[in-house]
Amino acid sequence: MVIPYKNHTLFAFSDTHGMHSRLIIPSEADILICAGDGINGIEKQELSDFFNWYAAQPALLRIFVAGNHELLFDLCPDEARLLIPRGIRLLENSGMKYDDISFYSLAARPWLHHAIEIPNKVDFLITHGPAKGVLDEESGCTLLQKVISKHKPHNHVFGHIHACGNQMETSSNTTYYNVSRHETLQNGI
Repeated sequence: MVIPYKNHTLFAFSDTHGMHSRLIIPSEADILICAGDGINGIEKQELSDFFNWYAAQPALLRIFVAGNHELLFDLCPDEARLLIPRGIRLLENSGMKYDDISFYSLAARPWLHHAIEIPNKVDFLITHGPAKGVLDEESGCTLLQKVISKHKPHNHVFGHIHACGNQMETSSNTTYYNVSRHETLQNGI
């Protein structure tokens, strides 16, 4: 999904499930965000192949947030981090700033297991799973919804719920983007 923001063009996606080579990234996108599930399984080679593809995409910044299919980040996090090539920035329960845009990620794969605080004034909160009640088919995370209600990030980018992919919704002070591409890639759209 293309998101114009502060003189940048962001392209956010998730849930390619091994079909990333079919994804068409707009040439004007200078910041890429992957909100997880680039792969289907736990194979190191599959994850490595995805990262090599992602690192080769032209952009000034490439952010990666692990999804529930990147199990290696839960089972062997140090080993998984070693697979990330230069040019890809892993965010997990951490944040960064780039050209006056703040990014923060929580490891909601697809849910949080305990309440977590985030900074105030976050431009983009990135998670794999959705917050309760927003483009979530009634399966979103209640704890994540509480974090968003309290800290009011400007935007929330997530995926996981394929049927709500490529949709956005604005509520309170936050714009929500479900950037799942599974349905469109699977159907060749």
